[in-house]
Amino acid sequence: MSNISNEVGREVKDWVTGEGIFKREIDDELAHWHYVVEFPLESGQVSDILMPKGKDLILVVSGLVFAEEHYKALHALPPNKKKDIIFKWKMDLLFRNAEFRMIPDDMAIQRIDFSMPVYLEELTKPKLFEALREVFKCKLYIIWQLNHLFGTEKSGVEAMYL
Repeated sequence: MSNISNEVGREVKDWVTGEGIFKREIDDELAHWHYVVEFPLESGQVSDILMPKGKDLILVVSGLVFAEEHYKALHALPPNKKKDIIFKWKMDLLFRNAEFRMIPDDMAIQRIDFSMPVYLEELTKPKLFEALREVFKCKLYIIWQLNHLFGTEKSGVEAMYL
């Protein structure tokens, strides 16, 4: 591991540990370092912060796997209604700062992964936490949309952030 990636890794770990959100470090052959954090604190929501090998950036990444009831309800909709809902999500997410990927694809969606790169030239503690907030807001948007569309009771993350 290069000196710069070592230094960045220590600094990021100090920041997230100091805020009480550090959960664990992961061995990752594709990254110089890889941390799992719980953000927001005590929300049960996890994100990964890592520095990919060969890149001058860190990534803040988190995914949202649809609850079984949401998955079934979404895919039971008439095709045009489902297409319209997913199109709205794509258009709304397009104007967020985080990147997103619908897996396996937009019409058979089972999960959405969100990521936000932070280039080393701009890496500060506020910039890192801005990226964590952005990824979390994207997840929260989809959670709230699913709960609104399918009438799910408010609990957990949704109840905390109303």
